[in-house]
Amino acid sequence: MPADIDAIAAAIAVAHSDPCRRVPASRFIDLTRDEAMAIQGEVMKLLGGSAPVGKVAMPPDGIATGAPIPAGIVIDDGGTIELGERDLAGLEIEVAVRLGADLTPEIAKAGRDAVLQTVEHFVLGIELIGSRIDDRTEAGPFGPLADNMITGGYVIGTQILAHEPKVDGMAITFSSDGVVTQRETAKYPFGDAISPIVAFAGMAFDHFGGLRKGMAITTGSLSPLLIVPRKGRIEIRLGDFAPLSFTLR
Repeated sequence: MPADIDAIAAAIAVAHSDPCRRVPASRFIDLTRDEAMAIQGEVMKLLGGSAPVGKVAMPPDGIATGAPIPAGIVIDDGGTIELGERDLAGLEIEVAVRLGADLTPEIAKAGRDAVLQTVEHFVLGIELIGSRIDDRTEAGPFGPLADNMITGGYVIGTQILAHEPKVDGMAITFSSDGVVTQRETAKYPFGDAISPIVAFAGMAFDHFGGLRKGMAITTGSLSPLLIVPRKGRIEIRLGDFAPLSFTLR
C-alpha cells in the first residue's frame, strides 16, 4: 500500500515546529526511496521557507541521495542554536560548496569539470545530527531519508576557500567551553567533495527545487560523530583552517 505522504509530511513539519513532538518510527518502515523524497518536498512546502543548504551522500547501495536543510535550522559561524527539546545525536564537520550558478542535471551529466564551473567557492560547515522520529534506527531503510537525512541544523563557515581543500589526514579538534573533548583525523567520506554532488545532481530530483545559485551543498562527515553536550560554546578546528564555533543553549 502506498504511504500517506501528506500525513507523514504533516507530522514531520509539526515536529519541526514543536521540538517536543516525535513521529513514530512505525510510520516510516515501508517507505520507498521515491516516497521518502516526496515527503521531503512536502515538508518544505509546509514549513513555507527556503533551503539555503542542501546535503548529498552516496549510501552503500551506490544510489546518490540528497535532502534540503530548512532555513529555520541554519545559522552562520559564531551564531546560536536554541536546542530546547530537539534531538541531537552529535555533530559532523564537513566540506561544502557555494553554488555560483544553478546546477542542473544536464550540467551534472557533462561531468566533474562542468559541475566545478557552477562552484563559486568552498566552505567548511558543521552539521547537527538530529531526528524528528522517535527511534530512527527502527524507521526502515528510507525513514531517515524522509526526515531530511536526520539533519538537526547546520552552521555555515565564513572562511572562503577558492579550491577544494585536501583534508585527508588533517587533525580535527572538538572543544566544548574551551575544553578539548575529542580528536579525530579527517577523511572525505566519498573520496572528495565533488563526486557525490555530481552523482546526486545528475539524478534530476526536483523535490526541493533543485540545486540553485547561492545554496551551500554539504558533502558528508569528515570523521566519526562528534559527541556534544546539549549546552555550551562549541568549537571545531580542522587543520590550519579558521575554526568554526557556535553556541548551544
